[in-house]
Formats: sequence, structure tokens, C-alpha cells
Amino acid sequence: MITTTKPINQLLKEWQEQRLITSLDRHFALQLAQLHQESAPLFTLICALVSQYLSSQHTCLPLKQIDTENPFKEQLSQCQINLQTDELEDALLQFDAIGTADDAELKPLIIDKGNLYLQRYFSYETQVAEHLNRLAFAAVDSSLDDNTELTNASELLNQLFPASEQQYDWQKIATATAMTKKLAVITGGPGTGKTTTVTKLLYLLCSRQEMTIRLVAPTGKAAARLSESIKASKLRLASEMSQMGIVDLDKNIANIPEEAATLHRLLGVIPNSHQFRHHKDNPLRLDLLVVDEASMVDLPMMHKVLSALPEHARLILLGDQDQLASVEAGAVLADICAGLKQVNKKTKQTRWKMHYSQPQVELLGQLTRTSLAEFVSPNPRIGDSLCMLMHSHRFQGDAGIGQLATAVNHSNLARIAEVWQSGYQELLWIEHALANTSHGSSSFDNKGLDSLLEQSVEQYGVYLAAMSQGEIDADKIIDSFNQYRILCAMRAGEYGVEGINQSVTKALAAKGLIQPEQEFYAGRPVIIQSNDYNLGLFNGDIGLILPDCSSQSRRLMAHFIQADGSLLKVLPARLPSHETCYAMTVHKSQGSEFSHVSLVLPIKPSVAQQQLLTKELVYTAITRAKHHFTCLGSQRVFEQASRSLTQRASGLAQRLWRD
Repeated sequence: MITTTKPINQLLKEWQEQRLITSLDRHFALQLAQLHQESAPLFTLICALVSQYLSSQHTCLPLKQIDTENPFKEQLSQCQINLQTDELEDALLQFDAIGTADDAELKPLIIDKGNLYLQRYFSYETQVAEHLNRLAFAAVDSSLDDNTELTNASELLNQLFPASEQQYDWQKIATATAMTKKLAVITGGPGTGKTTTVTKLLYLLCSRQEMTIRLVAPTGKAAARLSESIKASKLRLASEMSQMGIVDLDKNIANIPEEAATLHRLLGVIPNSHQFRHHKDNPLRLDLLVVDEASMVDLPMMHKVLSALPEHARLILLGDQDQLASVEAGAVLADICAGLKQVNKKTKQTRWKMHYSQPQVELLGQLTRTSLAEFVSPNPRIGDSLCMLMHSHRFQGDAGIGQLATAVNHSNLARIAEVWQSGYQELLWIEHALANTSHGSSSFDNKGLDSLLEQSVEQYGVYLAAMSQGEIDADKIIDSFNQYRILCAMRAGEYGVEGINQSVTKALAAKGLIQPEQEFYAGRPVIIQSNDYNLGLFNGDIGLILPDCSSQSRRLMAHFIQADGSLLKVLPARLPSHETCYAMTVHKSQGSEFSHVSLVLPIKPSVAQQQLLTKELVYTAITRAKHHFTCLGSQRVFEQASRSLTQRASGLAQRLWRD
């Protein structure tokens, strides 16, 4: 069934050496073949492929995507599968270790709807779909069936959202959607008002009934930002409500929680275990769960969250479906929103459109006093629970950052070039400019990088100056540090996190702003790389090494702002795995925002690096910036990335929208 130039075991070793597969992929295939006593090369090959796909964050291997002429995309193919796609599925089902959905609990590999899964991920996907569909179609608070209650809810909703100049007030519609459904998915780009919307929604729900509400986010940084945003939104809401003279103001706003936790803390970590304290047999004690930055939640984690949700509870997912998907397998938020995407076949431009059932359109119309007839769909599926916020309040009018983000998100290369050439004050392009350092030498100097380092010295010099001048408020120094950040597309290399951190460290030391002779020096920023539940530090947390002004010795301590806004001090020697953080990956920056962001792109990306350079990565980097965005790169690489779309193999969208 397959033709190879060498024994399959030898080819696996060569593919690992060529980095076409990982050591895990190879050993998984060999161990599974040995365990099930399968000597057929096709079985070993397909096991390596499905593991490779999972390593690349796909949840399954679509059989139709296999290149039968060159399965591992070698320069010169040494292996061919002598079967058509429809024949391949039948051939695989002849192996004892591969089954269908009917015997999913008995087989390590499952074929379903043309996709090959590891049994665990098949279980995750099907159960996540079942949970989401159950929530989407479950009966919600029946009080809205009463005309008086419906009228009262509509009046309060329209007080919270006064008349808008927009044809559709999507914040109001999203709030009404969440009032009517047990599952509400509220998505939108930066500045579209997701936090404002959910704060007003929580106010409405708290005014109608007593509820236990929990706020969570995937990382500590994202949880801290959610807490800050909710607090600010509550203050704005209180001011607006007092001007309107709405009664029970203090009570209802006070019932809106402010403190957000991480998903891990919510579920209850068990030390030295992959299990959590809360699960289907020990559900969470809450009535409503709000999950922010849902695009960062991978499939296994979403499964754990949904499994631990009580039967009666509501769920609200907030996030930007256009951002980078989770670091681990799956793209759950993108799959949930997939049914709303419409792609113009000629221009390839993406458009989003709501899909509501006729009854939902009528109910939302009564609540919002808005006609939504154009969004009626004969088969809305999960669409009745979705609402996408369309209008950005952060990037007003012709703001350059917003214009660039939109152009990148639409992969509109002509518009991207136009925006960069429009002279926006908030945008700065730095071209990689290589100059030969000496005649007859192969040594080059990158003047573009030099310009970026000059900028970083100026920007980071602000917090370092405050520290050296005796500023005793660590919160203020950390806030100053967080005004600027360098983001990289990858970790390794001169233009990756490792190289840029070294270059910035040298540049700051050359100006006398830091003294990095010791590992832990005053002013060093650190990012945590592993969870330490005893210390309360988590992967992605960022802090500063600063003198402890509360002690006479002023010894150096690592200072972190926690999710509740409090300051955590840790002896540097006790820190879990960490690294310097003048620069960080775009992935790690999700859930954060900075006044000024600089994105660093490689000069000549390798094939592996090109796979990382996607539209979602560039868009995410741009939208981390509130006021200024700089890019060090080349036009060719920027445009290549902007038209490269992240595609993760998954069957979840089909289970939510077409099954």
C-alpha cells in the first residue's frame, strides 16, 4: 500500500534528523506499532503523521490533506502512499488499532468524518461540541416570556445603551443575546467594547436575580487586565447610571465582581497532577462564568472548563476571533465563529454576518427595539448565541493603527502599502538595512536593528531612570515599564526573542542604564516560563527585579502585579523557570496591551519560520499597541505574513454548524 526507498523505521529516523518530525512523533509511531503488533509500514507512517499534526496544534489529521506522493514534504520524496483518499480510509480501518466513532472508547485512533484523531482528542472535540450545543439550545430564564418582564428588561436595556449613530448597536444586541441564552459568545477586535458590554450585562442580570459570578482568563496577565477593565467599566457605568437616576444603583453595581482568576486557579490545581479539583463529578459552584481572551483557550482546556460547569450555569465567552489561536492544539473560538464567516470568492475578502433564527430575531427586536430581519437564517445552529462587535472605539476615524490592523486582517496588500505610506504619526516603519562593515568582508551591520535599539533605549530608559532616581513605588515603575514592549515572531535567532533580548541588554548597559554583570540586576524584567502554584506565579507572568524599598537593606526582589492588583515580592533565587523580557513572543503578548509596541520580523525567514509568520500573528502584534506601533522588517516578509492564514485542522466547526 506504500512504496519506500528504505525501511520505514530508518526513514522515521532520517525525518527526525531533518526535523520533519519530532522525536515524540517517531517514538509514538514505533511504540503504537509495537504495542498493537502492526508491522505494516502504512500503519507506522500514519501514526507518525497524526502525531506530527497534533504537534503542529491540529486536533486531527484530515485524510484528504495527505499528500500521497510526498506525505512529509521532503525535498526528494522517499515515500508514497499508493491509495486514493477514499481507499485510504477503508485501508486504515482494517488495522485493529483504528476504529470509528462507534467504538471510540476501545481504539487509540479514530476515523470520523474523514478525519483521523487520537482517541483523547476525538473525545475532547465531541464532548466540547455536545456541551456547547446543549448550552446554545437549552431553555433560559422563562421570565422573559411574560410581557411585563420583557418590557421592563427592554426599558433598562435601552437606558444602559442610549440611541446610537450606528445602524446596529452591537453592544446592545450582544447584551440582549446573553440575556436570552445560557451560552453567549461575544467577539470583536480591540476597542469594540467587549468589557463594557459584559459589565452592563452583569448589571442587568444582577438587577434581575442574585447570582454567583466568576471572571476568568487563560493567563495571569490577562486576568489582571480583565480585573482592571471591569473596575474602570464599573466606574463609568456608575457615573452614567447616576446621571440617569436609576434606582438600586449601588447594590447592583456592587454585585458585579471585579477580581478575575486564571482558568487553572478556577478549576483548582492538584500539585504534581494533570487533573483538577473541579470536574463533572465535582462541578464549580457558580451561576455564571465569564471567560475572557477565549481565543487563547485550547481544546483540552475548554473541555475541562465545560465539564466542570454546573448544569444550570450560564457561560459567556469573550475574545477576538481574528487573534492568534491557542499555543496548544485547537482553535476553539475560531471554530465557534466559523459559521459567521463569508469569503468573497473573487476578492478573497472576509466578511462576518450574524445568523439568527426567526424567533431569536423577534425576541432580540423586542428587547433592543431594533429590526434584525436581514440576519434571519433558516438554519442558524449555534448562531443564536453569537454576537460580533463591529465598531472600534479605540481606533477612531482614520487612526493609523486601526487602519493597518484592518488591512492586515483582510489580507489587503494594496491597502497595507497605502497605510504605511500615509504618514501616520503613530506608525513607524524601520527597514532592515544591511551595510557591509568593511571592504572585502562578509560581515554586515544592520542599521535597521540599530534604529530599533536606539528606540528601545529611549523607551525603557524612562522606567530605569525612575528606578535609579529612587522611585519607591514599585507599581509605578512596573507601569512605566509596561508602556513599551518589543514583540518577536519567534524565539530563536538574531531577530528572535533570545537575540533581541541580548541586543537590548547590551545597548542599555552601554548607556549605563543597567549593570548586568550579575544574573539578577536592578531593572531586569523577567517573564515566568512555568507555573509555581505555591508562589502564585504562572507561565507568562512578567515582573521586575527591583530594590525592596520596604526593607532597610533594599535587597533585590522580583516584583509582580497580581490579578487582584496587589504586589507580589519573590526572592530572585526562588523564581521558577524564567528569562529576560525586554522582548517577548507575540504569542506571549496575548491578553496584554502597551502604549507602544515594536514588532521584529526576520530578514530571510526559513521554511519553519515562514509557517509562524501569519496574518493572525501580525494582526495580534499590531492590536497590542494603543498609541504607537513600530515594525522592523522588510516589505516582502510583512506582506507574505499578511496573506498567510493560520489553518488548524479540526472537526469542531462542522459539529457546531453542520451536524
